Amino acid sequence: MPSKSEILFPQSRYQKFIANFAEDALFFVFLLLLLSVYRAAFLFNFRSLLPADTPSSDIWLTMWYGLRISLKTAGALFLPSFVLGTLAQQIYLRWPARRVRFVWAAICITGLSLLFQSRIPYYHEFNNAFGPFVFNTFHDDVWAIVKTSIQQYQAVWRVLAGLLCSAAGVYAFYWWRKLAVPLARPLLSVRRKWVAVVCICVLLVPTAVFVRKGGSFTYNGSIYWKNAARMTQHLLNEAILDDIQALYKASRIYKQFAKYSKDLDEQTVRAAAARLMGTATYEEDSLLPLLTRKAGGSLLARKPSHIFVIVGETYMLWPLLESYKELPIAQGLRGLIGRQDSVFVPHFLPSSNGTMFGLTSVLLGLPEINLLTANRPTAQKPYETALSVQLRRQGYKTRFFYGGFPSWENVGAFMNNQQMDESFYYADFGGQGGVWGVEDKLFLQGVAQHITPEPSFNLILTSSNHSPLVVDMSQEPQIASRQEMARFVPPETADKEQLIDRLQHFQYADKYLAKFVLDMYEKYPDSLFIITGDHADRWTLQANPSLYERLSVPLVLIGNGLTQQALSAQAAGSHMDIAATVMELVLPAGETYYALGRNVLDGQTLALHAYYWENKDVLADLNSDQYELLPGVSSAPVAEVMQQQRQTLQDIQTVTAWRVLHGTELPAQQK
Repeated sequence: MPSKSEILFPQSRYQKFIANFAEDALFFVFLLLLLSVYRAAFLFNFRSLLPADTPSSDIWLTMWYGLRISLKTAGALFLPSFVLGTLAQQIYLRWPARRVRFVWAAICITGLSLLFQSRIPYYHEFNNAFGPFVFNTFHDDVWAIVKTSIQQYQAVWRVLAGLLCSAAGVYAFYWWRKLAVPLARPLLSVRRKWVAVVCICVLLVPTAVFVRKGGSFTYNGSIYWKNAARMTQHLLNEAILDDIQALYKASRIYKQFAKYSKDLDEQTVRAAAARLMGTATYEEDSLLPLLTRKAGGSLLARKPSHIFVIVGETYMLWPLLESYKELPIAQGLRGLIGRQDSVFVPHFLPSSNGTMFGLTSVLLGLPEINLLTANRPTAQKPYETALSVQLRRQGYKTRFFYGGFPSWENVGAFMNNQQMDESFYYADFGGQGGVWGVEDKLFLQGVAQHITPEPSFNLILTSSNHSPLVVDMSQEPQIASRQEMARFVPPETADKEQLIDRLQHFQYADKYLAKFVLDMYEKYPDSLFIITGDHADRWTLQANPSLYERLSVPLVLIGNGLTQQALSAQAAGSHMDIAATVMELVLPAGETYYALGRNVLDGQTLALHAYYWENKDVLADLNSDQYELLPGVSSAPVAEVMQQQRQTLQDIQTVTAWRVLHGTELPAQQK
């Protein structure tokens, strides 16, 4: 029987192989245990989001599915240990395999611990484990994100907690790997050592398949990120994915859009354009014919003197739903919706999950496909579809108002390039506010001072409803007190004080948005107002909100001549449709304008988000088969519609990608 020292300090090639392989196997199991512990800790941390009647079987099933998908993560992290440790020492017997493995294990444990600490505030903010949005971080205002992380989410303490967990994990692994002694001893005692090696190598193949397919030997039985959402509750579905798998899912979706820069070709674009135009082929040498529209005639009583497009920071739809009518945070917009001259679009999606994505889509009338449009070389010239470009041609003075900084997302240069005659930022409004911008009250008061009788188009982006939430609500009149707001906070909520802050800031932003609209409408009664949110998918009062509640933003149009009856019951839209809607309300019948989106008041029935789509019946995931029926819909022909809608949406994204990357011109076809 081999001694302990022979196992820990093997001499022969066979002894080294068995001892190393035993430690590799233990490392694999340790990773699975660690990922399961962090999954359980994540569920425990957010346990208040689970309904009280959630059966324990759902929790165990979540842990089981999570364990299966974490086989992939553990396998991926096991591989460098096996190659750089076990195999490397078979080539060079004096190679320090145990030391290399331990260092690699320490790196993995530290990385997983820090990711776990990052996942908690990320889920608080985005209601998701890591999503594609995380890969845009360094294109955002990094310093503002750092300050927000420190002030709002205790980033310093979370890093320290992650390092403490890492130290505990590394120490645990140090002792755990000593189990290699009893594990390796039987194999070191066999007489026919070559048989043992062959058996191990043969067994590695089906084991690798089993691990790669998430605990199955077949594709149909496998589990991976696209089919991992197997539970009825969002939190449980998010918990199934460990942090590595969540990042992998996010990267795959992100790369799906980024691939356009490499794989897009002229013939693919022509085929997409032909399908969108309903023709067999697309022979034009430019996308402009596809983008050209003829106005059908405005519903307004007269051409508006001022056009206000207001994009509210994190202004979500759900507070406007009937089930939340007692919640006092959206009374301002509710009042505007109740006017005789307003239109409220209940089926409306943002372009994506970030502010600049929404702003770009609203202005340009294009969907967002994670190509960072404002930073592309093509954005240095005016987009023919841009509202500012087209309305400037109609005699409107064009302005952009933002309480933040022109350096954020290159927005200052972008707006100048899109023919904004004037742009106003943080310093123009007194410079009082948080890291993301001037308080909405002061900001909108400043905006009002810049509006003159001269016809104008005004694109306005608010910022107070963005973390960190810094407005002192105790000094604000007509804002519900913390005690009043506490009545609406579910008793199981983990961080009640933070949710109360969010409710109060939402009410504050809603109050001053509505006040601005009413003040401007009174002063300029022939104005047109378009109000939407930049994104949703941040927080709700529900532990397990529907996709509709999570993702939707409002669209409200106000103008002399509009009525709710102008909206079709089939209507659905997204940010990319705002530009076409505005142009249809401004131009006389027969006049030409450019847009890829459609007028929501005239037959648009499809909403496009970067990762989802919606019509009057269904809200569905673009990247999987996940969908849900919308409120009030008991059944819908989902299977029949899904493929057709996806093809249309893919064609829209393809055309957009070409426009963003290359402009409107297409290479001349060979005759």
